[in-house]
Amino acid sequence: MKMLQPKIYVKDKNKVYDTQVIDYKHKMVIFFDNETQCTYTRLFNEIEFMENTGYVDINKKHIYVGDIVEILGVYFEVKYKALKGYVIKNKEYTLSLEYNFDCVSVVGNIYENKELVELCTNY
Repeated sequence: MKMLQPKIYVKDKNKVYDTQVIDYKHKMVIFFDNETQCTYTRLFNEIEFMENTGYVDINKKHIYVGDIVEILGVYFEVKYKALKGYVIKNKEYTLSLEYNFDCVSVVGNIYENKELVELCTNY
């Protein structure tokens, strides 16, 4: 079984990165910044994990918890709900990601795209 690598939001950089290494023993991650061409480490308390849902959007992009997705001009945040699994949610609707992943498009995330978060809550 292939492990689904999470992404991380690095608080002091205000940016989302792919993880290279997750060290559970020392509670730290290693990631690479394409802009600076440097590898960095951060402790778990300096980041937020973005769980890979295992689904891909219509553009074959992986969907993560914390992503903002769009369906026909309506924006939703990807969340995990106990007993429901992965859902896409805005102020008015909560839909199953499992039954809608093939028609969503990832347009951003809750960390780097605050203007899109507002579209999810103001719908």
